[in-house]
Amino acid sequence: MWARIMGSKLVEIINRPKSMTINDIQYPKSIFSSAWTVEERKALGIVPYVYTGNSINNMFYKTTENAPTVEADRVVVTRTQTATSIDNIKATMKDNINSVLSSTLAQTDWYHIRKIETDEDIPAAVSKWRSDLRAKAIALESAIDAKKDVAGLEAMTVITEEMFDAGKKSSEFYDWPHDPRKEVLG
Repeated sequence: MWARIMGSKLVEIINRPKSMTINDIQYPKSIFSSAWTVEERKALGIVPYVYTGNSINNMFYKTTENAPTVEADRVVVTRTQTATSIDNIKATMKDNINSVLSSTLAQTDWYHIRKIETDEDIPAAVSKWRSDLRAKAIALESAIDAKKDVAGLEAMTVITEEMFDAGKKSSEFYDWPHDPRKEVLG
Protein backbone atom coordinates (compact mmCIF):
# COMPACT_ATOMS: atom_id res chain seq x y z
CA MET A 1 0.00 0.00 0.00
CA TRP A 2 1.01 3.57 -0.55
CA ALA A 3 -0.06 6.98 0.58
CA ARG A 4 -0.01 10.33 -1.09
CA ILE A 5 1.13 13.07 1.25
CA MET A 6 1.65 16.82 1.11
CA GLY A 7 4.05 17.89 3.83
CA SER A 8 2.70 16.31 7.00
CA LYS A 9 -0.82 15.85 5.63
CA LEU A 10 -2.20 12.54 4.38
CA VAL A 11 -3.99 13.22 1.10
CA GLU A 12 -4.88 9.73 -0.10
CA ILE A 13 -4.45 6.07 0.76
CA ILE A 14 -3.64 4.00 -2.34
CA ASN A 15 -4.61 0.33 -1.94
CA ARG A 16 -3.43 -0.87 -5.35
CA PRO A 17 -1.47 0.56 -8.26
CA LYS A 18 -3.42 3.00 -10.40
CA SER A 19 -2.76 5.86 -12.77
CA MET A 20 -2.81 9.22 -11.02
CA THR A 21 -2.91 12.90 -11.79
CA ILE A 22 -0.58 14.90 -9.56
CA ASN A 23 -0.04 18.61 -10.09
CA ASP A 24 -1.90 18.41 -13.44
CA ILE A 25 0.44 15.69 -14.73
CA GLN A 26 -0.93 12.24 -15.54
CA TYR A 27 1.23 9.36 -14.27
CA PRO A 28 0.69 5.70 -15.32
CA LYS A 29 0.10 2.99 -12.74
CA SER A 30 3.65 1.80 -13.44
CA ILE A 31 4.69 4.56 -11.02
CA PHE A 32 4.18 1.88 -8.38
CA SER A 33 6.40 -0.69 -10.09
CA SER A 34 10.15 -1.17 -9.91
CA ALA A 35 10.40 1.14 -12.95
CA TRP A 36 10.21 3.99 -10.44
CA THR A 37 12.52 4.40 -7.47
CA VAL A 38 11.38 5.11 -3.96
CA GLU A 39 12.94 8.56 -4.25
CA GLU A 40 11.09 9.32 -7.51
CA ARG A 41 7.78 8.42 -5.89
CA LYS A 42 8.67 10.34 -2.75
CA ALA A 43 9.35 13.45 -4.85
CA LEU A 44 5.71 13.23 -5.97
CA GLY A 45 4.51 12.74 -2.39
CA ILE A 46 3.91 8.99 -2.73
CA VAL A 47 5.32 6.98 0.17
CA PRO A 48 4.79 3.49 1.60
CA TYR A 49 1.76 3.00 3.84
CA VAL A 50 2.81 0.52 6.52
CA TYR A 51 1.49 -1.15 9.62
CA THR A 52 3.58 -1.79 12.70
CA GLY A 53 2.66 -4.26 15.39
CA ASN A 54 0.67 -7.44 15.02
CA SER A 55 -2.95 -7.95 14.22
CA ILE A 56 -4.48 -10.42 16.65
CA ASN A 57 -8.21 -10.88 16.87
CA ASN A 58 -9.26 -13.93 18.81
CA MET A 59 -11.12 -14.66 22.00
CA PHE A 60 -8.18 -13.35 24.06
CA TYR A 61 -7.06 -10.17 22.31
CA LYS A 62 -8.46 -7.47 20.09
CA THR A 63 -6.36 -5.26 17.85
CA THR A 64 -6.87 -1.54 17.57
CA GLU A 65 -5.19 0.74 15.08
CA ASN A 66 -4.20 4.32 15.72
CA ALA A 67 -4.78 7.05 13.16
CA PRO A 68 -2.17 7.13 10.37
CA THR A 69 0.96 9.11 11.25
CA VAL A 70 2.75 10.88 8.42
CA GLU A 71 6.52 10.54 8.63
CA ALA A 72 9.14 11.88 6.21
CA ASP A 73 9.36 8.70 4.15
CA ARG A 74 6.23 6.72 5.04
CA VAL A 75 2.81 6.72 6.65
CA VAL A 76 2.53 4.46 9.69
CA VAL A 77 -0.47 2.86 11.36
CA THR A 78 0.41 1.30 14.70
CA ARG A 79 -1.50 -1.75 15.83
CA THR A 80 -1.94 -2.44 19.53
CA GLN A 81 -3.36 -5.50 21.23
CA THR A 82 -5.66 -5.26 24.20
CA ALA A 83 -6.67 -8.23 26.28
CA THR A 84 -10.38 -9.01 26.24
CA SER A 85 -12.02 -8.93 29.66
CA ILE A 86 -11.46 -12.15 31.56
CA ASP A 87 -15.21 -12.55 32.13
CA ASN A 88 -15.90 -12.34 28.38
CA ILE A 89 -13.13 -14.84 27.64
CA LYS A 90 -14.48 -17.27 30.22
CA ALA A 91 -18.00 -16.94 28.78
CA THR A 92 -16.71 -17.51 25.23
CA MET A 93 -14.72 -20.57 26.29
CA LYS A 94 -17.69 -22.04 28.16
CA ASP A 95 -19.95 -21.39 25.17
CA ASN A 96 -17.43 -23.28 23.03
CA ILE A 97 -17.40 -26.18 25.48
CA ASN A 98 -21.20 -26.37 25.50
CA SER A 99 -21.31 -26.23 21.71
CA VAL A 100 -18.73 -29.02 21.32
CA LEU A 101 -20.43 -31.14 23.96
CA SER A 102 -23.88 -30.66 22.45
CA SER A 103 -22.83 -31.40 18.88
CA THR A 104 -20.71 -34.37 19.91
CA LEU A 105 -23.42 -35.93 22.07
CA ALA A 106 -25.97 -35.37 19.28
CA GLN A 107 -23.98 -37.82 17.13
CA THR A 108 -24.95 -40.69 19.43
CA ASP A 109 -28.38 -39.58 20.65
CA TRP A 110 -29.89 -42.08 18.25
CA TYR A 111 -28.64 -44.88 20.51
CA HIS A 112 -30.90 -43.58 23.26
CA ILE A 113 -33.85 -43.29 20.92
CA ARG A 114 -33.23 -46.85 19.73
CA LYS A 115 -33.05 -48.02 23.36
CA ILE A 116 -36.42 -46.41 24.11
CA GLU A 117 -38.07 -47.71 20.95
CA THR A 118 -36.59 -51.22 20.69
CA ASP A 119 -35.01 -51.86 24.10
CA GLU A 120 -31.71 -52.62 22.34
CA ASP A 121 -28.80 -51.78 24.63
CA ILE A 122 -26.51 -48.85 24.09
CA PRO A 123 -22.96 -50.11 23.47
CA ALA A 124 -20.94 -49.84 26.69
CA ALA A 125 -18.12 -47.97 24.92
CA VAL A 126 -20.58 -45.34 23.67
CA SER A 127 -22.15 -44.90 27.12
CA LYS A 128 -18.71 -44.54 28.69
CA TRP A 129 -17.65 -42.06 26.01
CA ARG A 130 -20.74 -39.94 26.57
CA SER A 131 -20.03 -39.90 30.32
CA ASP A 132 -16.39 -39.05 29.66
CA LEU A 133 -17.46 -36.15 27.41
CA ARG A 134 -19.67 -34.72 30.14
CA ALA A 135 -16.88 -35.16 32.71
CA LYS A 136 -14.41 -33.41 30.39
CA ALA A 137 -16.81 -30.47 29.96
CA ILE A 138 -17.21 -30.15 33.74
CA ALA A 139 -13.44 -30.36 34.26
CA LEU A 140 -12.78 -27.71 31.60
CA GLU A 141 -15.36 -25.35 33.07
CA SER A 142 -13.81 -25.81 36.53
CA ALA A 143 -10.34 -25.15 35.12
CA ILE A 144 -11.62 -22.02 33.38
CA ASP A 145 -13.22 -20.76 36.61
CA ALA A 146 -9.92 -21.30 38.45
CA LYS A 147 -7.91 -19.13 36.03
CA LYS A 148 -7.22 -15.61 37.27
CA ASP A 149 -5.73 -14.03 34.15
CA VAL A 150 -5.83 -14.01 30.36
CA ALA A 151 -2.46 -15.78 30.09
CA GLY A 152 -3.76 -18.72 32.13
CA LEU A 153 -6.85 -19.05 29.95
CA GLU A 154 -4.83 -18.71 26.77
CA ALA A 155 -2.41 -21.42 27.98
CA MET A 156 -5.32 -23.88 28.05
CA THR A 157 -5.62 -23.54 24.25
CA VAL A 158 -1.95 -23.82 23.32
CA ILE A 159 0.03 -26.97 22.73
CA THR A 160 3.64 -26.51 23.75
CA GLU A 161 6.65 -28.24 22.29
CA GLU A 162 7.00 -30.20 25.54
CA MET A 163 3.39 -31.40 25.28
CA PHE A 164 3.91 -32.38 21.66
CA ASP A 165 7.14 -34.22 22.50
CA ALA A 166 5.26 -36.09 25.24
CA GLY A 167 2.82 -37.41 22.64
CA LYS A 168 -0.02 -34.92 23.09
CA LYS A 169 -1.80 -33.98 19.89
CA SER A 170 -3.89 -31.11 21.22
CA SER A 171 -4.08 -28.65 24.08
CA GLU A 172 -6.13 -29.12 27.23
CA PHE A 173 -9.02 -27.12 25.81
CA TYR A 174 -9.25 -29.15 22.61
CA ASP A 175 -8.34 -32.58 24.00
CA TRP A 176 -11.72 -34.30 24.16
CA PRO A 177 -12.23 -38.02 24.80
CA HIS A 178 -11.73 -40.21 21.74
CA ASP A 179 -14.82 -41.47 19.89
CA PRO A 180 -14.89 -45.29 20.31
CA ARG A 181 -16.91 -45.66 17.12
CA LYS A 182 -13.87 -44.56 15.14
CA GLU A 183 -11.89 -47.50 16.48
CA VAL A 184 -14.54 -49.89 15.12
CA LEU A 185 -14.65 -48.06 11.79
CA GLY A 186 -10.88 -48.10 11.47
